[in-house]
Amino acid sequence: MAMTSGSSAEINVTPLIDVLLVLLIIFMVITPTLPHGLETSMPKPNPGPTTTTQPLVLEVLAGAVPQYRLNGTVSPLSEVRSKLQTAFANRAASDRVLFLRADRALPYSQVAMAAGLGRESGAEAIALTTQAQSEHK
Repeated sequence: MAMTSGSSAEINVTPLIDVLLVLLIIFMVITPTLPHGLETSMPKPNPGPTTTTQPLVLEVLAGAVPQYRLNGTVSPLSEVRSKLQTAFANRAASDRVLFLRADRALPYSQVAMAAGLGRESGAEAIALTTQAQSEHK
């Protein structure tokens, strides 16, 4: 700080302005490299008429042998694939969504196997769903 002789004292602000300009330049350089959000894709509107179809829900219940229910109907594992293939064959490609609900007691391998079964049967997307507490038996 430089002071002049006399009754009033003045502060030299030149170094302060230099530091502020350097900080301004640093922030201007860093700002474009900061992430601005998540990359997402917006759904495209369906121009045609919408038809409501019943969603396909595959439930896998824990037990000595896992039990499979397709839309509430109990089916053995050997029939689940053919029922899913039939259901997906009658749907548009945009409507081939399988909702998979699995019991918490199941090992992950059983859930992954059920998801793979859905993918092999023609599901374009597989959505994992949760079971509300009031629905749990």
